[in-house]
Amino acid sequence: MLKRSGLVLAALVGAIFLTACGGEESTVESSSSNATSAAYLDPEAAFADPESSGEDLINAWFGLLALTGRGAGEVATSSEEVEAGMAIVRPYLDPAFTLLRATGQRYTAGNYVPLDIDAFELSDFVVTEPRDDVRVIRYFVSQPGATSPDAGTVMSDAKAPRISVFRWDEELGHWVAVSYANFNSAIGAICEQEPISVSGETPVTSPEDIALGESLVEQWRQRVTGELKEQVLHPDAQIQLADGQGWPTTDDEPIEWTPAQAYDFANVGVSRNGDLLVVSYDAVVSDLVMEGDEYRDTASPRLLTYLLNSEGKWEQIALANFNVPEGIPADVECVSVTS
Repeated sequence: MLKRSGLVLAALVGAIFLTACGGEESTVESSSSNATSAAYLDPEAAFADPESSGEDLINAWFGLLALTGRGAGEVATSSEEVEAGMAIVRPYLDPAFTLLRATGQRYTAGNYVPLDIDAFELSDFVVTEPRDDVRVIRYFVSQPGATSPDAGTVMSDAKAPRISVFRWDEELGHWVAVSYANFNSAIGAICEQEPISVSGETPVTSPEDIALGESLVEQWRQRVTGELKEQVLHPDAQIQLADGQGWPTTDDEPIEWTPAQAYDFANVGVSRNGDLLVVSYDAVVSDLVMEGDEYRDTASPRLLTYLLNSEGKWEQIALANFNVPEGIPADVECVSVTS
């Protein structure tokens, strides 16, 4: 059963107007605009509009998700049902599409399984445009009742960040998702049901593109450790951390950081479509300090999206870092483990 009723129409707040470092002014429309509501209700039309804002594209994305899965309080029970939902979203995925979740799940265009979302609220949009046909969008989502059918898990209903990249595809005549980082976490299992197995294809990436992706990760390693001083970020790049911090900020303040002493990476995945390339991997970083916080030296995922500029240089336009600070935030309540 496909669903739309029972979903909460996104209450969009916190529209942000900012000037991206080195770029032109990038704005988002009023978060309560009729255009945004229309994007949710008619995602196909929003995706087909080359002038759609980043906020409209995210509403259209959730409009697609609203057409997959079951109604509130229900979960899919068969592979066929889950794959029907996958087919709804697949036309709007770039061949380079990569989605990474805090749970460790990594998807590509051929095997992406959408979360079954019953309700959601979007807020705190930041949108930049590295190129006229590319949108980089940071925002927050709360989605009570969401489940991951193929993992058999229930997701947290807490407000969590996202960072997404969309590209206008002239040949297809609509926008497609290039990369998507979901920082939400699992809080439990779907009772009395095993994770649902689904079919799908992994992208065929050439040895040359794999080598290119690995070289860009190595370049980023050198930048994080301070070995490389050259700027590798596009002027309209965005960065999102798991603790909610992100850049650029509304006041355009630069990131205060101290280079890491060591940076190791493994499990590199690469996908490419022309002048867009997405790299995902696991990283262990030692003694990295950002905004006064020291970050943990345990393995955590990364998702990097690159755009080839007119001079033939690959520039990073989006970074999702799933690492978290060593310290516990003051507003987090501790849980006793004593019996």
